[in-house]
Amino acid sequence: MSDSNDNGGKHGGNDGHGGLNLPKSLAREGHVVWFHEYKKYLGYAWDEAAGEIRRAHVSDPEHAIYFDTFAEAMVATDMLMGPRVIIHASKRGEKPRLVR
Repeated sequence: MSDSNDNGGKHGGNDGHGGLNLPKSLAREGHVVWFHEYKKYLGYAWDEAAGEIRRAHVSDPEHAIYFDTFAEAMVATDMLMGPRVIIHASKRGEKPRLVR
């Protein structure tokens, strides 16, 4: 699990990412869909009502879906609602960069 320090693992202020508060680091390498207004990732979570694991907004970067390519991440956003960006880290624990 990522060390979140005292600020939920988020930066404060504008650090060159269009005013978005990106996560401090990602749990592994890859492209991730980041819902910046909710400070959540596209990931998997148990849906009690459906009795199965489904895609959901998740707070923990360990539960995020990590895509190998930007294209895969873009395709995954096709049916999603809400403001989102794609961020990328080239290795575990690295500060992600804004891709789109």
